[in-house]
Amino acid sequence: MNSVYGDSSGGRWSATLKTGELLADAGHQLTLLIAPSDLNKVPDYAGRKIDVVSLKNSGHYDLIASWKAARLIRDRKIDAVIAHSGRAIHMLKRAAPSTVPVIAFNHSHNIKRTLKADAFFCITPYMKHIVDAATGGSKPSFVISNAVSIPPDEALIAGQAERPFTIGFIGRLALNKDLPTLIDAAAVLARQGVEFRLLLAGEGEERPMLERKVDELAVRDKVVFAGWVGPAQKADFFQDCDVICSPSEWDTQPLTVLETFAWGKALVATDIPGPSSCYEHERTALVVPPKDSVAMAAALLRLKEDPALRARLAANGRRQAMAEHADAEVARLLDLRVKALVELFAGRAA
Repeated sequence: MNSVYGDSSGGRWSATLKTGELLADAGHQLTLLIAPSDLNKVPDYAGRKIDVVSLKNSGHYDLIASWKAARLIRDRKIDAVIAHSGRAIHMLKRAAPSTVPVIAFNHSHNIKRTLKADAFFCITPYMKHIVDAATGGSKPSFVISNAVSIPPDEALIAGQAERPFTIGFIGRLALNKDLPTLIDAAAVLARQGVEFRLLLAGEGEERPMLERKVDELAVRDKVVFAGWVGPAQKADFFQDCDVICSPSEWDTQPLTVLETFAWGKALVATDIPGPSSCYEHERTALVVPPKDSVAMAAALLRLKEDPALRARLAANGRRQAMAEHADAEVARLLDLRVKALVELFAGRAA
């Protein structure tokens, strides 16, 4: 069983679906348990080993929902439960028998509501450290990254000579992404007379403020708001960029970082807990302090002027993506860890 409730949007929702799809592709039969309001967001799983079941859950202490979930677990002979949110963990921990492990898939550093789980999948080493500190290491925990699809080599092309050096960002235009600092860095580069453009892909609540800031700093001719970029447009976006910047003030494991590695692009990213355990300064990224537009501008200019460094970071990042974040590797780890936990809990019952 694979489930999310409450916070079922954005990256968490995508990760929930991806977890189920990878396990199904590895041969497992999946039941996706979600709220009725989320049914319209589920892809067409016809022909795949994924059943979708909706169950209303009014909150962390909905005993009726737990009772219904217990019947579902029993009737479907569920061997393991993966829950991606605190509400799902609370409901399913009450519902599952002691022989069925409830595994929290942690996507946030706020782990308080996940600690009732029997085991933990953590998307970064830093998150595993937090979980182990909170549990005293008394429960199994494993690092399992978010997964990213790796494009083939032939899909990668170098920057286009007929356009300016292009800096990209892709993701939700949200407060934690700290795009104002990236725009400030663009203004620093503009004052230095650097030829470039900044391509911001995504939508979100911060866009009106960001549009105003672009105008206030007089960099409208340098900044392009590309809007939402769907899966079909990802190739065009990454091929149109020379470097990608992840300016987050706080985050967990931005998909931007993993996709940058997968697409073989150089990365500039901030030194913040969580994401910074996924990249290394001058090996897979240039790492700068958060909220430091001058340091960010300097890193971007350095990559513009040093194509060899840009290529080296890109190649190292792509190798890391294939070794640690690729769909096949994440599917292998999910399959391995779920089977081990099922065996462990069956052994405890015996």
